[in-house]
Amino acid sequence: MSALVSVELRRLAARRLVRMAVAAMILGIVIAGVVTFFRSHRLSAETLRAQQIEREQFINECLSGQGPLAQPVPPGFSPQPPTRQECEGVVFGPTDPRFHLTSLKQVFEGTTVPLVLLAWILGASFIGAEWHTGTVSVLLTWEPRRIRVLLAKAAVFMIAAFVGALAFHALLGLALWPAAAVRGTTEGVGARWFVDITGVALRGAALVSIGAAVGFAIASVARSTAAALGVGFAYLVVLENLMGVLRPGWRSWFFSWNAAVFVTANPGHGDIPRTPLEAGLLLASYGAGCLAIALVVFRRRDVT
Repeated sequence: MSALVSVELRRLAARRLVRMAVAAMILGIVIAGVVTFFRSHRLSAETLRAQQIEREQFINECLSGQGPLAQPVPPGFSPQPPTRQECEGVVFGPTDPRFHLTSLKQVFEGTTVPLVLLAWILGASFIGAEWHTGTVSVLLTWEPRRIRVLLAKAAVFMIAAFVGALAFHALLGLALWPAAAVRGTTEGVGARWFVDITGVALRGAALVSIGAAVGFAIASVARSTAAALGVGFAYLVVLENLMGVLRPGWRSWFFSWNAAVFVTANPGHGDIPRTPLEAGLLLASYGAGCLAIALVVFRRRDVT
């Protein structure tokens, strides 16, 4: 098994598409760090105090029912002023031009989505290209145990996707740190913040690994990279959005809705009645189910 895993690791590292993806990710990290550094700049203490006073004035007006959230009151109804959380959710006055290191949590949550899509594509390509070139049948002449072959391929890519996602977020955090330390602010950074962003990075990496497994499994069954991409687009972009509107109660079983709950660790996100742990277990079961189907099909089909 170790020899098979070693072969698959070398095969993965030699793929041109994987190298291009890694290069693009590194380039994106460098660009994000440089752009954020030059766009971020500190303000004087007087300016910050003035902005805070102005913001509080806007919030107070909003709470009193005089701000932009004020709604006309129908006859016979008492006015319902907005809450402070609702008022703070509206952008009031000038924005803070400093880059806050505490915003890394939101940055990591936002970058998880493209990483999942990239892992889906690369996972589909990893096995789809071998079906296209006919190397699967050649590999089985060396190692005829089909389950072991496909499990090794899937495990190698899932682990690579998990480690790659963690490395991406670690490098992105290091690239953005100078913008906060030199031209922004590190206020609010502490042990709790570190635990939060570490949790987001780990959950995001787990979701990336699941996405890689699903893309790999679909391409293995269909013997085509394009099929996995087509199924992914049809399901995530068309089916989930359409059924989410027609059948809102079904959202609790959809991939993207549970993924949002899992990564953000926000129970009830999007009215999904699940905890992050429950959402993560459901997503893991989806990935395991897809791989199980791929294993059954691969074991029984003619690979010539």
